[in-house]
Amino acid sequence: MNKKAQAAYVAYVLLIGLSVTLAVIVGRWSIEQAQKSSENVLKRSLIEDKCEQIAISGFLDCTKNKINITNRGNLIIDGIKAVGEGSEGCLTKEKKEKINPGKSILIDRPSQDLNKCNTAVILPLTSISEEEIGCTEKRVVLNLAC
Repeated sequence: MNKKAQAAYVAYVLLIGLSVTLAVIVGRWSIEQAQKSSENVLKRSLIEDKCEQIAISGFLDCTKNKINITNRGNLIIDGIKAVGEGSEGCLTKEKKEKINPGKSILIDRPSQDLNKCNTAVILPLTSISEEEIGCTEKRVVLNLAC
């Protein structure tokens, strides 16, 4: 067999080997991306399902100078985050106390100075797979004026 013919066979073998290697790399990468994507979709659907069953209501109790939050949903809420809005001096108050359906809790106003914050955004918190999630679509905005 002549040397030119052997060089062509070697070139074909190298080209096929390179193609197979590249196909394996791309295949593994696409499988990883599909798994990550499916995990994200599953997590989002779990969050949506859990947050659909959460409902809260709230009002400012001027006599106690606290915000009264009631769980009106079907699930236990793991906590509440109250974010003051208005100007500087507004704080974020977080209460990590479970609230059973139909029960209420009192939390402090999210302000150091009573005249600084005009409103408060109340966000219910829940846990999914050891991770704390805020159900933003179930938030309540309260006027903090007495």
